Amino acid sequence: MTRKMALLLLAALTAAGAACSGTGERDGYGSDSDADSDTDGDTDTEWDGPTGTIQGVVYAPSGTFPISGALVYITGGNAAAIEDNAYCYECDDMTSKKWTLSGPDGSWILEGVPAGDRNLVTRKGFFQRQRQITVNGGDAVQDIPAEITTLPSARTDDGLDTIPNYAVLLNGWDLPEDMLAKMGLGQLTGEGHLDTSQPYSFDLYNDLSTGDTALGDSSMLFTSQAAIDHYHMVFFPCVCSHLTAADHIPMLQSYVSGGGKIYGSCWAGQWVEQPFPDLITFKGGDSGTSPGNVGAYNTDGIINDPGMRDWLAVVAPGQNLDSYTFDEGWINLDGLTTGAYDGHGLEDDGYMVVPKVWVTDLGAYGYSEAGDPMTVTFNYDCGKLFYSTYQVVESGPDPNIRPQEWVLIYLFFEVGVCEGEYEEPE
Repeated sequence: MTRKMALLLLAALTAAGAACSGTGERDGYGSDSDADSDTDGDTDTEWDGPTGTIQGVVYAPSGTFPISGALVYITGGNAAAIEDNAYCYECDDMTSKKWTLSGPDGSWILEGVPAGDRNLVTRKGFFQRQRQITVNGGDAVQDIPAEITTLPSARTDDGLDTIPNYAVLLNGWDLPEDMLAKMGLGQLTGEGHLDTSQPYSFDLYNDLSTGDTALGDSSMLFTSQAAIDHYHMVFFPCVCSHLTAADHIPMLQSYVSGGGKIYGSCWAGQWVEQPFPDLITFKGGDSGTSPGNVGAYNTDGIINDPGMRDWLAVVAPGQNLDSYTFDEGWINLDGLTTGAYDGHGLEDDGYMVVPKVWVTDLGAYGYSEAGDPMTVTFNYDCGKLFYSTYQVVESGPDPNIRPQEWVLIYLFFEVGVCEGEYEEPE
């Protein structure tokens, strides 16, 4: 069966089940037909016992800021497993489950939940936490403690807490590892860098810079297809790398096609351009390891995505979303190609690869032009490419999350979400 046929079949099955989705008035636990392959019987529509209403908030692993768009659902059995490698993650089947998505402030509420001991699952991309709760019957709204729906900061052997496999190349200039620590996957030093003397939940590889706790040289990622496929997302930050993407094109293409995510920023444009040259046009030419380089500049941009805007209004309320501050940009993009790689995009896009522009440059200070894309993502088969013209602002570290770091953190979570859409609860 081709991928297109499989996706069309999945869509048909999803549409057929929409009428009995987990958002109806009567929902319970009998025979099983969901994606987690448990035997709890999530689909007994004859549940006549007491029900209750539960509510809570989804927080990042740090516990310091909310997560929007997280999937929260009740099941009598176990959550769908997250594979320990890059894979095609299609949206979980929520047929006959009580489920919802968290709002911009992380809040959620589920009504009509069958009383008794249930498993509450919280998932955002490859972050997932599962906890047993006891649902009280009656009219009173039951508050679920924040710990229950805070995304995990580390993986547990019992499978109840799962986090993505992240690989980060060290370079000394652009430091996504510091932002991962700010998300809660590690500890920060007083000045705001990742504290490698404390546990952290991702892998570092030596590249233009080295670290005592790194697993080894970044070339290890390309010793085999399985080596890079182990990671849900690989971070190729600015001024990276002593490797050349052109030497690994088939492996990179296979990685993304199979569900892997690539993050590239500023001078690291080669990791997006070399394996997929028809997506981005860099100003001044697409060749070389740092295409589009125009030198350092600061600018303002417009936040385009409504979901990102709503979330930023919560976590960074003092920022102007129509003139948002970005520092230490280095690259200009001339344009993006819609329709490249026909047959490799999403079903909703007619299987064409269609770029999503999250931030557009205002060109306010003359270093760049108004309308230039600054932050873009592309779906390709099961995977995704993520590129920003600016870097993490770590030439001057700060333990606080700065404006453009909020944008990147949102996308670090967002690029891992499933392909497809959940039908919104009524």
